[in-house]
Amino acid sequence: EELDLSNQTKGFTGPIPVDVWRSLSLKILNLADNMLTGTIPSLVGNLDELEVFDLSNNLLNSSLPSELGMLGGGGSLKHLDLSNNAFTGVIPYQ
Repeated sequence: EELDLSNQTKGFTGPIPVDVWRSLSLKILNLADNMLTGTIPSLVGNLDELEVFDLSNNLLNSSLPSELGMLGGGGSLKHLDLSNNAFTGVIPYQ
């Protein structure tokens, strides 16, 4: 499955909807170039089939959850872009 809501004309605002993190068969999640706020929740670890994860150019902040290091479980994650947000700390790796 693919969810590409990037570069919306008026931009999505507010936090990332919790249902996104429940889409366990997602391979591509692109929410870049919006005005999303808040954090990446620990539920991100549920997306173990993810190959592409792009949250660039939003207003997201805080530290990155350790579960981010579990993305792509068996090494399927090929592209991760978190640039141009206000995250702190390091990208977790497991």
